[in-house]
Amino acid sequence: MKVYLVRHGETDWNLRGMFYGWTDCDINEKGIMQAERLKKYFGTISYDKIYASDLLRAAHTAEIIAEDKKIDVLKDSCFRELHYGDWEDKEGSYIRENHGEELSRWLKEWKTSAFPGGEAFFDFYQRVTDGLIRVIEENKSKNVIIVSHNGPMSAMLCHLTGVGPDGFWRFFSEQGCYSSAFISEKKITIEKINCPV
Repeated sequence: MKVYLVRHGETDWNLRGMFYGWTDCDINEKGIMQAERLKKYFGTISYDKIYASDLLRAAHTAEIIAEDKKIDVLKDSCFRELHYGDWEDKEGSYIRENHGEELSRWLKEWKTSAFPGGEAFFDFYQRVTDGLIRVIEENKSKNVIIVSHNGPMSAMLCHLTGVGPDGFWRFFSEQGCYSSAFISEKKITIEKINCPV
């Protein structure tokens, strides 16, 4: 089987540098154009199912991609971004100015701590990779697309490459780009990472 990982299109909150893991917002005009380019690219590729985070920015991107093929988007909360807790809906500059010490501590101890009132990293990592493993088990010999967020895509790439959670910061996925992996019974072959269309 082949798995394509796609990051959602741009949002206005991205432009503002917001912490907005579970906050629901839609893609902006540029994000729609990114999704349209992805639709054109995936229109030339055979795939059987398309999954998405149930958050609007990912689900809307997936709906645009699947529009011409008339494939229903399977929304799944497993592929949501990390929950930032009390820091949801806050700009990065505000967090640095008002919670600089807590932010510094999290950056040093990210694997063993959580944002105030937020989701612990290992809970997030387990949630995302459990969802990926389930999708792989349910779709052997099929091709699937998963539309998600930067953090979950890093977690899924950690799992697929075998580096585990320690490799989390090795990956970054830009909006409107995709990664792909071929998965057989014997091995996983990473074909592309953060590839523009």
